[in-house]
Amino acid sequence: MSTYTYEESVRWMRNQPEHSELVKLCYLDEENYIAAQRFALSEEFIEITKLLRLSNSSQKFKILDLGCGNGIASFALASLGHNVVGVDPDNSADVGLTAAQKLGSVVDNGSISTVQAFAESLPFPDSTFDIVYARQALHHFSDLHKGLAECSRVLKQNGVLLATREHVVNDDIQLQEFLENHLLHQLHAGENAHTLKTYISTLYKAGFRKVRTLAPFDNVINHFPTSNADITAMLYDSLSRKIGRKVASFLIKVSVVEKVYRYYLSRKCKFPGRLYSFFCFK
Repeated sequence: MSTYTYEESVRWMRNQPEHSELVKLCYLDEENYIAAQRFALSEEFIEITKLLRLSNSSQKFKILDLGCGNGIASFALASLGHNVVGVDPDNSADVGLTAAQKLGSVVDNGSISTVQAFAESLPFPDSTFDIVYARQALHHFSDLHKGLAECSRVLKQNGVLLATREHVVNDDIQLQEFLENHLLHQLHAGENAHTLKTYISTLYKAGFRKVRTLAPFDNVINHFPTSNADITAMLYDSLSRKIGRKVASFLIKVSVVEKVYRYYLSRKCKFPGRLYSFFCFK
C-alpha cells in the first residue's frame, strides 16, 4: 500500500488528465475558491440548505463543519451568514485547514474559523453548536461511536447532525471490493465504509433520538453528479418504453410517481460504497 499523504494523492490525480473530471467532481480543483463557489451553487448544497432550513432563516447559526477538508462547505455555509467552525486533522494549505482559512478571508457576511482536531476528541464545551454538518466524514472516523458521541455532546439540545454521502457496504466482502477499487484509497489508504445497520445503531447509541435515513436515490445529495433532471429523464424514458410518451409526459409531473421511482432505484442500488446520508436530532 502506498504511503502518499492525502495532499500528495490529490496532487498526483491533478497531474493525470484521465482523472481531471474526478478532481472537479470532488471539488479538489487547484483553485480552491473556484471549487468553493461551484459547491455553493450546486444542487447538493441547495438541498442541504432545505434540510437544515437555512434558505429563508434570518437566524445566524453556529455550525460545526466536521472533516471540513479544503473548506468548500464552510464557505458555502458562511456565505449564508452563519458562523462556521471548520474542524479537520489535516492542516494542509492545499486540501486542509489552511486552505479553509483562506476562504474565510473572502466571506462577506458570515465567518469561518478553523481548529485542528480529530472527531473523537473535539475541543469544544458541551452544547456549543446548533448544527453539526459532516460531508463524507463519518467513514473516516477511527472510532465511529466515539466520534458520533462527540458530535452529540457538542450539539445543543434539539440541535441537528447532517452527515452526508457516507459509504455503505453489505459486509466485509463488499468492503474489501470497495477499498480495492477506490483510487484515493490505493494512493493513501484513508478510506472505509460501514453497513447501514452499523451507522444507524451507532447514531442512536451516541445519543441521537431521531435518525432519518436518505437512501442513494432519495436525494441529489447522494446521487450527485447525477442531477434531479437526470432522474426525471430516466423516469420518462422508462415510462415511455412501457406506456408511451403521452402518458409518460403526464406521470413524470406527479410527485408520488417520482418518489416511487426513486425508492425503486435505491432498492436496486447494491454496489459496494453506495452513498447514504443521515439527518439526526439530538
